[in-house]
Amino acid sequence: MDREEIEHKIREIVAARTNSQKIFEISADDPLGTVGIDSLAFSWILADMENTFNFVMMGSDIMKLKTLTRAVDYVEQKMQK
Repeated sequence: MDREEIEHKIREIVAARTNSQKIFEISADDPLGTVGIDSLAFSWILADMENTFNFVMMGSDIMKLKTLTRAVDYVEQKMQK
């Protein structure tokens, strides 16, 4: 899976959990909080990412996922292991 596909999948996950298409309007470097993700939605987004990309996230890594760019970087790194 290439970088564009990963980003698109993450955008789809966020859109589904926030019931908003706003995620498709922001740049990859905008904070994810700008699309209205609350803590419950964020928890579900992380679980969906784990299921979609087939890896387990470490609790301490969650704070690294502040933008789409960082989330894509994180997923790429995890998928290489």
